[in-house]
Amino acid sequence: MTDNHEADAERDVLDTGRAGGMAIRGGALRLGAYGGALLLSLVSVPFMTRHLGVADYGQYVTVSSIIFIIGGITEAGLTNLGIREFTVLSGDQREDFLRNLTGLRFALTAAGVAAATLLTFVTGAETVVVQGTLIAGIGLLLTLTQQTYAIPLSAHLRLGAVSTLELLKQGLLTGSILAFVILGAGLLPFFAAWVISGVGVLLATLLVVRRVVPLAPAVSIVVWRQILRDVLPYALAAAVGLIYFRLAVILMSYVASDYQTGIYSTAFRVVEAVGVIPWLVVSAAFPIVARAARDDEGRLRYALQRLFEVSTIAGTVIALAIGLGASFAIEVIAGLPEFEDSVPVLRVLGLALVTSFLVATWSFALLSLRAHGALLVSNAIAAVVALAGTLALEPVLDAMGAALATLGAETVLAICYLVALRRRNVALSPELGVLPKVLAAAALGACAALLPAHALVQSAVGVTVFALMLFALRAIPPELIAALRKRDP
Repeated sequence: MTDNHEADAERDVLDTGRAGGMAIRGGALRLGAYGGALLLSLVSVPFMTRHLGVADYGQYVTVSSIIFIIGGITEAGLTNLGIREFTVLSGDQREDFLRNLTGLRFALTAAGVAAATLLTFVTGAETVVVQGTLIAGIGLLLTLTQQTYAIPLSAHLRLGAVSTLELLKQGLLTGSILAFVILGAGLLPFFAAWVISGVGVLLATLLVVRRVVPLAPAVSIVVWRQILRDVLPYALAAAVGLIYFRLAVILMSYVASDYQTGIYSTAFRVVEAVGVIPWLVVSAAFPIVARAARDDEGRLRYALQRLFEVSTIAGTVIALAIGLGASFAIEVIAGLPEFEDSVPVLRVLGLALVTSFLVATWSFALLSLRAHGALLVSNAIAAVVALAGTLALEPVLDAMGAALATLGAETVLAICYLVALRRRNVALSPELGVLPKVLAAAALGACAALLPAHALVQSAVGVTVFALMLFALRAIPPELIAALRKRDP
């Protein structure tokens, strides 16, 4: 079979019955890879902090924060837009789009890194921060370029390869950091670890996709302008979405005491780490949703209904686990009793994960339907709710007020997305039959809090009871069970 035939076969997988199962198993793989990458990152942190000391590690975090901002701005939703377009385009149009997207992303990121490096220089930052921004920025450039080349893997549902590349990237970063610690290196080489990781994962990605897409980027001002015009509303929506969830943390530093800010921030860090999970899981099905939005309304309606059911179940089980195990989580990351007041705050923030799964589901649905304006308006409304809610509730309820404001903003965002989806097509509204079953199972699982046992044990028992009840009530979509039991031929 020729390379072109192989590529065609991969492209057609979205139109086959295998797609759903591949997306489900791929979502599980992405989740496992995220957990593995998180563990790998935790391995290097204690060694690096002890080796660098407070001052140097503070500068490392400063540069990392700068790079995070650059990445957030220059990413601009281009990965999700790229997956959507790669899914709905074909032939030369698809290849031309991907080549131009690669060139555009390279240009945007290079400009962002140059601007950030210049800004640190003219504002009088220490030399190591200026140099570190440039070096780590090159690593960011390599990583975002790699993400662009990996778009065909996501669009073809080759999520095992995507997961492996993610683990490789973090493994190279962790290994490089540990090597520099052993060698007794100064601060600057630790920024070079980003470059080493970026080069390694980019080369591995190019090796995997070399027969699927052309590797040479393209520079077409006309195409670039079209991409930017299409992505701008979505990029603004993504930027607002990035901000609103963190508004309470920012505002707390201005309107609350240091103690209450610390209490909220400690709980928030737990939810922030777990909050990636909804997007990892739901994004696995994004190519299917995008293709269905182009070709088959019935299939789109079916896919969104199943995603709604899975999202409701997954969000509830995570919220239940956090609610029952909150004291254990706070004890591990901060210590008790100093941060005991973070426990109820974490429980409230954990509830936001239920709506986070729904937000992820309906966000990808609206993106597939090209409803960029609706995404922007909805995210702006959520930001206003987070801002007003925090300012109104924090003076009365302290950190708990900020948590309630964040939960309210997430809930409002989910409602706004649903309203926008109904306006596009009322037939895409979910059927709510799974909700009573999930609520009943969650209520029974929550009774584990009455057990005279450690919080970790309560959490494990509660989740087990929840799962057994879902099976007994036949609330779990049969496709999910079947997909996890079988392999593709």
